[in-house]
Amino acid sequence: MGIKEFLKTLRDGVAFTYSWLIICILAVSLINGRTTITVGFLLKLLILCIWGVLSFCLCFKTKMISRRGFIFSLTCFYILFIPAEIFMFYMMGIFQGNGSTALWTVFFTIIVLMYIISLIIDILIMKRKAVDYTEKLKAYKGGPEK
Repeated sequence: MGIKEFLKTLRDGVAFTYSWLIICILAVSLINGRTTITVGFLLKLLILCIWGVLSFCLCFKTKMISRRGFIFSLTCFYILFIPAEIFMFYMMGIFQGNGSTALWTVFFTIIVLMYIISLIIDILIMKRKAVDYTEKLKAYKGGPEK
């Protein structure tokens, strides 16, 4: 991926994630009866979105890392993004106060479940599809390779 394509992907990703998170935060705020969202909170959210999209682009869009496979890219993404996510959640005050143990448990459970689901999808579905595609490609080329 060239630098122009990388920056375009970064721009589009930040715009999508930031707007989606703003909508989610507004919905949660309305449900909880919260009437204000501070500019500082929005700036921290923007920084989190930029870091997340940058991590995603580096892990999934660059040839050096994505060449090694999906699970390697996913693991690199988790290593890059989750510590920053935890730090930003703490700075935003999401995991402070009463019930923080329950929130942390839910947070880590979601991360572990998503990773396990990704492993299952990669092992059970994507590997099988790769074998099917390889066989179809060999058949298209005129039979098995010698």
